[in-house]
Amino acid sequence: MGASVALQAAGLFVGLQAAKAQAQAYEAQARAYEEQKEMAKIEASQQEADRRDMLRRQLASLGTSMSSQGVALGTSPSVLALAEDEKKLAKNDIANIKLMGLSNRRKYALSASGARAGASATRLGGFVKTATGAATIIET
Repeated sequence: MGASVALQAAGLFVGLQAAKAQAQAYEAQARAYEEQKEMAKIEASQQEADRRDMLRRQLASLGTSMSSQGVALGTSPSVLALAEDEKKLAKNDIANIKLMGLSNRRKYALSASGARAGASATRLGGFVKTATGAATIIET
């Protein structure tokens, strides 16, 4: 009977260690999601900067093109309309970039929270299983 109890106790210990290892894996996964969330933030900021840079280049190109044709900047309604259209397009693109960046960051934050919840549940499950097993051993 003593060997049986020792085996049960060893099994409970191993089970608890497995639960702790699984919880650590969930925590590592949560950290990875947090890193991806930060990368999504950086990526969205870079895309926004790139789009703003492209707008500046387009407006400069438009100004250069018009001045090379002898049109004074700020005097041609069609040039001003083109410039305003470019600004509106850029504004919409930047709003979309920001929205997608927020969406990606939220997705990764939720994934990290889910992984942390999984870690907590695994830990709790391991403790409950160990406590239940210990109570069973004590009863015998």
